[in-house]
Amino acid sequence: MKKSILLTSGGIAVIHLLLSIGSVAVAFGSGMEAFENPDYQPSMAERIADSLVEILTQPAMSLWTSWMSKNIPDVVEWGLYLLNSLLWGIALAILLHARTLVDGKKPNNKTIKATS
Repeated sequence: MKKSILLTSGGIAVIHLLLSIGSVAVAFGSGMEAFENPDYQPSMAERIADSLVEILTQPAMSLWTSWMSKNIPDVVEWGLYLLNSLLWGIALAILLHARTLVDGKKPNNKTIKATS
């Protein structure tokens, strides 16, 4: 059971990391046109990517300050970004396996043989 939760956590964390990096890339890349065109209206994809970035980077972004951006090395920033994805993976894996965790492993009475 623990192995299953760990594998699920790792898989969800990888998916979360890829989705959040992809969302940041789309939001940033498509938003560059706004610098050249003052009448720029963001596309639906850019608005969705912006919303995804706001959701997927929580709770790490709620702890982040401008001082941290200027004074913390990039390695630490990437470490926090990875930890954020891992936190999402663990939380979602626990939610997915909640029923099994609560019920625990119950013995299967059909496989128990009576000794006589």
